[in-house]
Order: sequence, then structure tokens, then C-alpha cells
Amino acid sequence: MRRGTTAIEPGLALLPLRMFLGVTFVYAGVQKLSDPGFLHPGAPTYIGTQLIGFANGSPGGFILTTFAIPHPLVAGLGVAVVEIAIGLLAFFGLMTRWAAIGGLALNLLLFLTASWHTTPYFLGPDIVFVFAWLPFVITGAEGQPALDHVARRGSPAVASRMRLNPAGAEPGPEETAALTRRAFVGAAGAATLAIAGIAALAKGSYSGPTLNASRSSSRSSGSSGSNGHASAGASDTGGSTSQASSVPANAVKIGPSSQLPKGQGAIYRDPSTSQPDIVIRQSDGSLDAFSAVCTHAGCTVGYESSQIVCPCHGGTYDPTTGQVTGGPPPAPLAPKKVTEQGGAIYAIPS
Repeated sequence: MRRGTTAIEPGLALLPLRMFLGVTFVYAGVQKLSDPGFLHPGAPTYIGTQLIGFANGSPGGFILTTFAIPHPLVAGLGVAVVEIAIGLLAFFGLMTRWAAIGGLALNLLLFLTASWHTTPYFLGPDIVFVFAWLPFVITGAEGQPALDHVARRGSPAVASRMRLNPAGAEPGPEETAALTRRAFVGAAGAATLAIAGIAALAKGSYSGPTLNASRSSSRSSGSSGSNGHASAGASDTGGSTSQASSVPANAVKIGPSSQLPKGQGAIYRDPSTSQPDIVIRQSDGSLDAFSAVCTHAGCTVGYESSQIVCPCHGGTYDPTTGQVTGGPPPAPLAPKKVTEQGGAIYAIPS
């Protein structure tokens, strides 16, 4: 004797996926805004540095170069707020189809930039998110619990609160639906701004090392190792004219030595390519520098817990040699040359 089974509507089966996408997008936006280094130039997680890495050699790079890289702070804030808005709309099923279109477009752009160099392609999460959004682009929230259905019917109680003259004649079905939808969208907008504001206020001030490449008119004496290693013990604080002449004429000052204590690293712009590089001060005071572009998917690496870490897919590198120590990167980080003299750190073009 066969037991009866309860059929589940296809739309309802997609509800967990919609919840997941909503929560994930809200979390992604909050994570960006709560990161003290996200909007701080020179920090390992600075959005401007990430954008340059994403644009490098990717088919969608021209979009970032044209619109995002010239305005990194606006791009970073905009993406974070849009992610929170899309996540809230998807989670509550409000304007679901439009939220899904926005999510799909954003993930498609990330696939064509941030995840483009991921090999094999299915290890890049953005292509998976593109297809996860697709059912909701096609069907919206049909067959699922969602505010879209309440807005379509209209809520007399909500519509009454939205009317300028609640004591007037009862609104018709179309007006009730329009007022209900307007109230829901307004609440979603207010919630987006509230969450974004709380995340931004909770992040605190950035306290990590910051190095910014800038041309220096004064040079101090120094020498650099062939593998990007410079001894801090060789630093010279004299700063005389004869000493300055020993520093390569094309060297670029990237910051004061005091901003890079032992056991920390910082991102700077390569003076030859403008791509992100990373300089690390070892426990003995020496410096090592490498390209900060992950060899796996082109993301910008950072220095965490005594290792170089790629935030995109978990790749790790040795901070003294640049060799791969874990994760998917297929090759080590290219060494770069730096020198430290007169209380300042310089990058030497390769």
C-alpha cells in the first residue's frame, strides 16, 4: 500500500533559495560598510585597490575603469547600499523580480571582473549566484509567501495610514494597492539606510598601516635586495645631499617607516604598473615586497595572521618568499623591490 505524499508547489520550493540570497546580499553590504579599511586609501581591503585588481585583464574591466575606478568611494558605498537594498527586497519578497534583476546584473559584473580568472570557472561564486537569481527574474515570487502578493491585493489598514485625508471616502482597490506598495517600498528604503548607517557607525576608525605611493622630491641613501628584501638596519637618517644621490632617481616614496611596524603589511601602488603591491615588515625589521594581485583570480591580497591571504577564495602565500602555501593559486606572487632610508620606505620600479 503506497502512502500518500503531499505535493509541494514549485514556487514554494524556491523559498529557501530566496531567503539565502536575501540574507547573503544584506550581509555582503554590511560587511563592506563595517570594514574600517574598505574606504581608507592604502588599507589592504581598500575598495580602490580591489577595483584595480578586478579590472586587470578581465572583459568587464572597462566598466570599472570608466565608472568605478575614477570614483572608488562612491562606487564602494553605492555597491554596499545596493546590496543591502536588494537583499531586503528579496528576503521579504517585495519587487522580487526587479530585485532579482539587480542581483543578477551585479553578480554578472563581478563574474566578468573579480571572478573572471578563477579556474575552473565553477569555483567562482559569482557565476553560481547569476543562475541562482535567474528563477526569480523569470517568475518573481509566484507561489511563495511574499509582500508582493499583499501589495497586489492592497491593505486597507496600510493604505489608510498613507492617505493625507484618512477620513475621506474609502479608497478603491487600485488606490489601496498603490498606497500599500508605496508604503512597503518606503519602509524598505528606510530599513536599507538604517542598516547601512548602523554598519558604517559600528566600523570605527581605521588603525592599520597605510602606505600611499607618491613622488618624493627628497631622496635618502639606501639599497634594495634582488627579491624585494630591504634591511631596516641599513636605514640612514642623515638625509644629506651626497647620501640622497645613492637612491635611484626613479624611486617612489610610499610612506614613512613609522607607519609600518613589525609584523604588519600594507598595500601600495606599483610605480611601474600602478597595480597593487604589498610590503611586509618582518619580525627582524626587514622588508619584503610582492605583487598584491592574487595569481588565482586577480583579487588583491592582504596580510593577516603572519601570512599573505587572498580574501576572495582563501589562497595563502608565504610572507617571506611569496610562495603558495594553500588554496587555489597556481603560482607564487611576483617579488618587488623596496628600500628603506631616512625614515621612509621607497618602491623601486622593476
